[in-house]
Amino acid sequence: MQPPLDPLERRNYQVRMIKTSSLLLILLSTLSQILLGQEGMSELAGIRFAYENSSDREIKGINADISYDQWEIRTPFFYSQKDDWTIAAGIRYQSTKLDISNLLAYPFLEDQLHSLDLALFLSRKYSENIDWLLLFNPNLAGDFENTNGDAFNYLTIAGIKWEQKDNLQWIFGAVYTTGIGDDLLLPALGFIWEPSARSTLVFAGPIIRYNYELSEHWDLNLGGQFTGNRWHTEALYGGNLEKRDFRFRSYRLFANLQYNLGEKHAIFAGVGFDFAGEVELETPTSRDERDVENGGNLEIGYQFKF
Repeated sequence: MQPPLDPLERRNYQVRMIKTSSLLLILLSTLSQILLGQEGMSELAGIRFAYENSSDREIKGINADISYDQWEIRTPFFYSQKDDWTIAAGIRYQSTKLDISNLLAYPFLEDQLHSLDLALFLSRKYSENIDWLLLFNPNLAGDFENTNGDAFNYLTIAGIKWEQKDNLQWIFGAVYTTGIGDDLLLPALGFIWEPSARSTLVFAGPIIRYNYELSEHWDLNLGGQFTGNRWHTEALYGGNLEKRDFRFRSYRLFANLQYNLGEKHAIFAGVGFDFAGEVELETPTSRDERDVENGGNLEIGYQFKF
């Protein structure tokens, strides 16, 4: 669907699309603690490219460190609004280069991991202030070499959005996920608050984000969120093809600055501090869980705005 040509209608269209993208963010972020850091597909309506580097962090209890480099692209790729219905979709791909310093102490041989997320969003206006919401988010994460159904998980969120004020929206609902072993059904709660024309606060469970427009060209972003993933892999161990599920997650506090190059383009750079880190390695016969020491994180990237 192409935006209307009239400037005012075009602006209204862009605002609706950005708010829908924010809903994708908040709905996905509500379950980040469960799905090991699967945050939303896009913070704004636009294509986002990012590179991330994590410092070496000791895996406690063994003589091994862990770090990674990660490339990411994410974007909403469909948006349509007709009468009382809104449909949107977003996608995210991550390629992670894992570095474990001592494979004898921590026997996980895969060093190139991948993750693909799809978010499908549907809403219907019930009244002036209330919308029904539905989100379906399938995820495929693994080595993408011997991929099967074990690498596939999904979450579904159903609920309502209540617009209490023009600058305050509440999300209430429930979520069903197959993301961590046993299936789970849990409540979901969050809000999007715009305290001023220059700032936005998003809260969803353990996720919090604050965005402030410093000037025409500069934006400041602060927040906290779970980060990481769980990957299903198969590789040769002792001459036998063996399945191993690997999980790595932390809670991250971050700050970044974004420089807007006109209306369409932006570049950004930021730092983060990861703590409460954990790794888990599950084989057909055992499960090993260990804490990881705190560490730093750097991120740079580019965004093309719709």
